Amino acid sequence: MRILIVEDEPKTGDYLKQGLVEAGFIVDLVRDGPNGLHQGLTEAYDLAILDVMLPGIDGWAVLAGIRKAGKDMPVLFLTARDHVDDRVKGLELGADDYLVKPFAFSELLARVRTLLRRGAKANSPVFMRAADLELDLLRRRVTRA
Repeated sequence: MRILIVEDEPKTGDYLKQGLVEAGFIVDLVRDGPNGLHQGLTEAYDLAILDVMLPGIDGWAVLAGIRKAGKDMPVLFLTARDHVDDRVKGLELGADDYLVKPFAFSELLARVRTLLRRGAKANSPVFMRAADLELDLLRRRVTRA
């Protein structure tokens, strides 16, 4: 599963990328709005994690551009903007979830997995089985018997 992170704060962006890679995801990290919008429009992602306050164009505009182009990938806002009006605006623009900084990585990971489960296409299997071998594609786990 591919995830796009658009986060201008280097420490936060690197932390997110490392944690999600360790959880088994393929992650691209960009540090500004214009590049985030470009990546979101030209590459295929299963999920985008956006900050609101970005250089160039803000996260609201990135999301609006992605939705205007007809992309329906799940989007999670991860931002310090914690007012109710900000959360409502993000959700009304088409975000699927909104998490306020500071955050617990375990909660972020749970939200990411939930959004990916919801966003999985009907013809895309989440589990694969062969005899007593089972692959959980979302969690990147393999079990046998």
